[in-house]
Order: sequence, then structure tokens, then C-alpha cells
Amino acid sequence: MPRLQTVIINIILFIFLAASSYTDIKYRKVYNFITFPTVILGLGFNFYNSGLPGLKDSLAGFAAGFLFLFIFYLLGGMGAGDVKFMAAIGTLKGFDFVVMGGFYGAIFGGLAAIIVLFAKKNLLPTLKKIFFALLSLITFRTPESLKFDETKSVYLPYTVFLSLGMLLHWLIIK
Repeated sequence: MPRLQTVIINIILFIFLAASSYTDIKYRKVYNFITFPTVILGLGFNFYNSGLPGLKDSLAGFAAGFLFLFIFYLLGGMGAGDVKFMAAIGTLKGFDFVVMGGFYGAIFGGLAAIIVLFAKKNLLPTLKKIFFALLSLITFRTPESLKFDETKSVYLPYTVFLSLGMLLHWLIIK
């Protein structure tokens, strides 16, 4: 992709990351009025600049971003906004970018969760619950054993950590 198009896509990405992180921190939501236009811009811009190969990469990025967190959403550990957030990034930057950035973001989010659980003196009980839930899943093959209890959950604005992962990946490939 030519340099100007890359700069434009990166500007859209940074605005999207900042806006989504802000709303996740302030309102605990990633709004569709931010996510959906980003998806349309990503698909349209990549198709306009690179034709069908650009559209294909954008759609593959959408699918990868969506699937990256969809299982966690089904289990109750993620909000739908986080899933759509990742899908939107995939349309902008493609499959490879969203997978690697999501991986880094998951590391940031996991570290933050460990720090919060440790600070609240809840790390060991949580690890025990996870262990027994996984053991139950393996033994009885019931996915319900992995469901999160939202009443006892600590809220972390996960979009912030995913955004940090995207920024880190952007800096690495720069």
C-alpha cells in the first residue's frame, strides 16, 4: 500500500483506539457509533486502495478480530463491544496485525488482571476456581463450568489493554 494510504489508515486506527479506550474507561462501553463506521472505512478504504486482495485481507482481519474474543464473550468474560472493537481493527489493518496486536493486548490484560487480583488478595482463590472449572470441563465436558460469575467479577477496561497491544505491535513493525 502506498505511503499516504498507510498514513491515513494509521490515523484512523489511532483515533479509533483512543476513542474506544476513552469510552470503555468512562462509560464501560465501546459504542457501535464508533465501531461500525470504522468497519465500513476499513473495508472501503482497503478495497479502494488494493482492490479485491485488499478487501480479502480486510475481511480476513474482520473474521480474525471477531473470533479472537468471541469465545470469551460467549462465556461471559468479555463484552460485545470488545469483540466488535477487534473486528474493526481487523478491517483496518488486516489479519496479521489484529492477531499479533490482540496477542500483545491479551498479555497486557492478563498482567493487569493478575495485578488487580493480587492487590485484592483474590489471586489464589481465582486460580483455584479456574483450575477446577477446567478440570470439570475436561472431566464432564460441560462448557457451563467455564461460565464467569459477573456479580463477583472485577471490571477491567479490556479495550485499553487491547489498544496498548495494537500500539506495541504497530511500534514493532514500524
